[in-house]
Amino acid sequence: MKLFPLAALTAAIAVAPLLAQAEAFPEKPITFVVPFAAGTATDQIARALGTQITAETKQAVVIDNKAGASGFIASQSVAKSPADGYTVLITTNTTHAANEHLYKKLPYDPVKDFAPVTALGKGGQIMVVNPSFPAKSVAEFIALAKKEPGKYSFGSITLKWLQTPSDSP
Repeated sequence: MKLFPLAALTAAIAVAPLLAQAEAFPEKPITFVVPFAAGTATDQIARALGTQITAETKQAVVIDNKAGASGFIASQSVAKSPADGYTVLITTNTTHAANEHLYKKLPYDPVKDFAPVTALGKGGQIMVVNPSFPAKSVAEFIALAKKEPGKYSFGSITLKWLQTPSDSP
């Protein structure tokens, strides 16, 4: 029992510098870099998180939308930023999973240039068509597109996929 107060005191002394350092962060605004346009789901998550962090820390969180090039612009920007916690990439699997399979060379390394912090959300994918369109399933849509290449098109947020389904990987 006599060792407990000594152990507690030793632990408190050891942890004190870490607590002091943790209280100093953030000393300046934090920037959330989003590789998509304002209004997208990723942007909305970043803004909601930024608002909460600002409320809790009294430090501003700036949302910097750097849309374009399948996330290359934003990812490369963050990869070149100081690793001080003040520049954070709020992204999706596009920049860190899909791009390395879609492009021969990336201007950043999705593993070496970043340290993962946490998952912020999950989203589902849906496909919708006009009710009068003859396809009523994905399989029927693919069959139509293969039967008449170039006649049908579709859009998605990943520009690489603006092709007929038969062209997609």
